[in-house]
Amino acid sequence: MRYLADGVAADRLSWFLDGLNANVGWGADAAEVLAPEFAALIPPDRFVAWVQRQAAACTPVVVTGIDLAESTARARIRTRDGSVRVANCVVEAEPPHRITLATTTELVPSFTAPPLPADFTGSPLLDGQGEGSRLIVFSGPPGTGKSTLADATGHALRAPVFAVDWLLGALTSFGGYHFDDRLGIGTELAITLALRQFRLGQSAVVDHPAEEPAARARWESLARAAGASFKVVVCTCSDRRLHRERLEGRVRAIPGWHERGNWADVERRLAQFPPWTGEVLTVDAVRPMAENLAAVLDYVTG
Repeated sequence: MRYLADGVAADRLSWFLDGLNANVGWGADAAEVLAPEFAALIPPDRFVAWVQRQAAACTPVVVTGIDLAESTARARIRTRDGSVRVANCVVEAEPPHRITLATTTELVPSFTAPPLPADFTGSPLLDGQGEGSRLIVFSGPPGTGKSTLADATGHALRAPVFAVDWLLGALTSFGGYHFDDRLGIGTELAITLALRQFRLGQSAVVDHPAEEPAARARWESLARAAGASFKVVVCTCSDRRLHRERLEGRVRAIPGWHERGNWADVERRLAQFPPWTGEVLTVDAVRPMAENLAAVLDYVTG
């Protein structure tokens, strides 16, 4: 069966996937397909038996994503029970391009530590290690001056600023612009970095839209578990014309990320942006930057 595009690595990965799909007669040519150094570690008959055991849990295989290079190929597959696994194949750089490595593992390997929790309350990862530090979240739709104000605040407080757009831009060269749930990935990176700061007893400034109530609650639980103060600055722009001009005319020079925003998208997000609850500071981009910064510093240090 052809699962992938043309290419030697794709051909070998397709052969591997045929085995995982329990194709009749698969594996008879394993001695010819496997490179000698690989066969020395795992003899062809043992490799065929291993793949057949995997197939018992995988069949039928549905390929949901591929990643191809000259000598490597990777496929994301959905198995019979709906779980997701990743099949990897590495081949010789020179003909006959035999397989030097073939593996399959869970999308989230079972041998890794648990991911960060959705709620940090009672988490042993922190246990008050950020006592006396601050978590300052700059929230709001694009074009409201979050990044400028967050950067200025971080500079004034000598605290690192974790901006979700910078984190996502760094992933673009790895295909990150096309990842599913990009904002979720950026959020997880920012939370991980902030957690590391608290474990060092240091503060963190976060530049993030924070539009979802669940995400807001998670940031707050992180600060509380660390023993850090939690401060929220909501950035707005009461002048719609100015807001659009700022959005469409901005030049941020973030490596790997886009410059101008989409005003139609921002209007939709503005209409859906839920109000924060609890103590927050709201700043308006129509006011001078110096005034807003002074208000922020008074709020977070008062």
